Amino acid sequence: MDKKLMKILKKLYLHSNGDYDIEREVVIYQTDTLTPSEQDILKTHVWTPNDLEMILHDDIIRKLIALQQNDRLSWSTITNAFIAGVGGSYPRGISTLASYHMMIHMKQHGYEEAERFRICKFCGFNHRNDGWDNLSSIRYAIHQGYDYSGTSLGAYVDLTEFVTLLEQGPITPTEEDMVTFNQLLHSMDEAEDDESPGKYEKRLTADKLVKGHAGIRRGILQSLSMVGVLANQVLSLSPDHWTNMEDILNGELQLNNTNGRSDMQMPWAGWQGKLGVDWAKARNLFGDTIQTKG
Repeated sequence: MDKKLMKILKKLYLHSNGDYDIEREVVIYQTDTLTPSEQDILKTHVWTPNDLEMILHDDIIRKLIALQQNDRLSWSTITNAFIAGVGGSYPRGISTLASYHMMIHMKQHGYEEAERFRICKFCGFNHRNDGWDNLSSIRYAIHQGYDYSGTSLGAYVDLTEFVTLLEQGPITPTEEDMVTFNQLLHSMDEAEDDESPGKYEKRLTADKLVKGHAGIRRGILQSLSMVGVLANQVLSLSPDHWTNMEDILNGELQLNNTNGRSDMQMPWAGWQGKLGVDWAKARNLFGDTIQTKG
């Protein structure tokens, strides 16, 4: 994303710049705090400051299923964007990997609440998501590199914008992106057997391998875990099949590193150093981008 636009969006989506709409129960951000030139930049980039949409579980599922027929979306376009996200040239691509995984496996279903969580057992849709939402603020977070793929709502917001961005052309990772991506996988494969997700995150931060904030690093690791490239000690996850969100969250109850830690979540929480990287799944998804360490 254009740096000038990103700076304006940071100003626009400040908590203090939002007014709560009591009737629709949603925050609306004020554009009159922007200068005329800043508002012109929003228009030039066709950015809608407040894209308010009525969100209903069944509508989101129907729209995700419809996206399965979109020719612009494929594992190739998605993995290229993700690699560019890992490398830092396109943070927007980080969320797309797991969002696409959810979308291609989406089936028609009604909201059925999980036994222990107030979410749809299949797609993770939160019961509180019914109603109006401001999709623009979610898109801004995705452009920052945050991962919103853990629910059907996040996958919907992510992919509906991504297909419009692909109209401008495919996302192509740079050579530096691909080098960083491979370095990341090899650094995980070289982990000590007892290395925990938390310890690895500290090592990754210290190595300064992945650019950006902690949310970017967590989103990358969570996404790779969701498709099974990073193996899991509780569940067998794969890009070829879907695992219900209820089963993924229930896995947290079997792990020591999630007890009392709201910041450490499955499936990334289920990785351990001895599991390393599932290279077969990595090569299946990322093809010739995967490089053998010499």
